[in-house]
Amino acid sequence: GNQANRHSQQAHRVSILNVTNSSSSIMAEDQHYLDAYLANILPKLGLDVDTYGPYVTGADEEDDLDDIIDLLRASSESHSDDDDSWIDFKLQIEQRRKDYISGEEERKNEAALEAERLKKESLQKEIEIAKINALEVEQRLEAKKLEAMSAEKLALLDKFGYVVEDEEDEEEDTGVTTNRDHAVKQSAEHSQKLRSNNQPSKMQLRAETKKATADKNAKKEERRKRASKGERKR
Repeated sequence: GNQANRHSQQAHRVSILNVTNSSSSIMAEDQHYLDAYLANILPKLGLDVDTYGPYVTGADEEDDLDDIIDLLRASSESHSDDDDSWIDFKLQIEQRRKDYISGEEERKNEAALEAERLKKESLQKEIEIAKINALEVEQRLEAKKLEAMSAEKLALLDKFGYVVEDEEDEEEDTGVTTNRDHAVKQSAEHSQKLRSNNQPSKMQLRAETKKATADKNAKKEERRKRASKGERKR
C-alpha cells in the first residue's frame, strides 16, 4: 500500500515538473554536456532518453536534481528499488556538472586572455602605423625643403653665374665648379694672357729706359765734341 501511494505521489510530481520545466529543460540546437552520458545510462535504468533526458539537463540546482532523480526512479520499471544505481547516477551527474563549470571558468579565462592579447596586438599595430605615417610626413617635408633649396640655387646661378655656398658646403665641396664657373674662369685667364702678350714686363721697361738714357747721353756728348772742334778751327 505504501509503495503504491509513493508511486502515485511521484507520478503527480511528474505532471507538475512537466509543466514547469518543459520550456527550460528542453535544450535548443546546442548539445548539452550531459547528453552523451544520459543517452548511455537512461536506457540501462529502464527509461526513454527523449522523454526523461530533458528533465535532467534542465536541473541546475541540487534540490532540483534530487527531485528529478525521484521522478526518474518512480518512472523506472526495472530499477525503481535499486538504491545503488540511483546513488551512482546522482554522483555521476554532480561530477560532470563540476567538470563542466570548471571548464567554463577556464574557457572564460582563456577568452579574456585572448581578448587582452588581441587588444594589445591591435594597439601595437596602431602605434606602428602612427610611426610610419609620422616618418612619411617628415620625409615629405624634407623633400620639399630640399626641392625649394635647389630651386633657389638654380635661380642664383641663372642670375649671377655662381652660387654662394655656406662655409660647411665650401669645406665639403672643394674643387667642384659648374660649367658656367669654368667658362668664366677660362675667359679671365685668356684675357690675362692677351694683356701679358701686348704689354711689356717691368724688366723690359727698365731696360728700355736705361737704353734710352744712354742714347740720350751719347748724343749729348757727340754734340759737345762737335762744338769744341768748331771753336778750335777759328
